[in-house]
Amino acid sequence: MKPTVSVIMPTYNHAAFVEQAIASVLAQRDVDFELIISDDGSTDGTREVVASIKDERITFFPNTVNRGAC
Repeated sequence: MKPTVSVIMPTYNHAAFVEQAIASVLAQRDVDFELIISDDGSTDGTREVVASIKDERITFFPNTVNRGAC
């Protein structure tokens, strides 16, 4: 069954606070959700921080090249 809510989190060079942002989403209760994170080619360790968080509700798309605002 698909989740009721999709949370989409774009990120680029947000290593300093992306873990806190993800934790905030994962702390939500009483709602069935998925968290989709798209990294736009970060160079500061953002990808490693996101990849280290293991939760089945997270889908991570780590781009290797910065493509700018879409």
